[in-house]
Amino acid sequence: MIKLHWYLIACAFFFVILAESTQAQSQNEIEVRGTLSIPSGEANFSGTTNSGSTINFSRDFDFGNEFGYELRYQHISSNRKHKFLVDYAHTDWERSTTLTRSITFRGETFTASAALDGELSLRTFRAMYAYRWGNEKFRFGPMVDMGVVSTKLELSGITNNGQRTGEATKNKFAATLGYDLDYDPDPHFNFSHNLGVIAFKKDRLFHIEGGVKYFPVRSFGVSGGYKFQRYKFDDDPDFLTIRSNGPYFGGVLRF
Repeated sequence: MIKLHWYLIACAFFFVILAESTQAQSQNEIEVRGTLSIPSGEANFSGTTNSGSTINFSRDFDFGNEFGYELRYQHISSNRKHKFLVDYAHTDWERSTTLTRSITFRGETFTASAALDGELSLRTFRAMYAYRWGNEKFRFGPMVDMGVVSTKLELSGITNNGQRTGEATKNKFAATLGYDLDYDPDPHFNFSHNLGVIAFKKDRLFHIEGGVKYFPVRSFGVSGGYKFQRYKFDDDPDFLTIRSNGPYFGGVLRF
């Protein structure tokens, strides 16, 4: 976690210097979003390939929709060719259930018919750069982003040895390639679309979103849209796949 904190500080410092060095006509935005996330996926941290210990987030826990938050800083150069973005998002899901089968997690066997508490957490930090072609209203071009995806799954309940808690945490460096699109039909509206994907060894990363911003005045606006993300991390025999999709809404400060 110390390395992650230093990584966030270094990236934030870089983008502050970048913003200060640009011309006055360049465009900066700070956006705060509320997100409603619908999760799904599966995980196996039994230390074996035993499919009976693969936890299905929908079937075994039925993790419900939860609100999270997202903080974004965006800079677009004065010629609109270069777009930079720093993004941090955080969502937690919690659910209590009664096990219909016995499962093994981090060396502990949680018994069937026992009460089990589950907590799933997803945090993402990424820095993005896109080079776009087009005109004053439409811009499209390749995108690359990199950052850190942090996931945590914690189970607490009755095992063969009494009350136990198991926890699995994965902090992974993540990078994707894709494209970025902006359409500004007039000064009050902005439509955007962004996609990134990569396959590295057994890991699979994918995210996509589309949204609209409305600016009733030059410096302030509101935003809304929909996003989907899928992260699969495989450290054989352990693996975790988490999918999250849902709408978002927020406020935007432009300067």
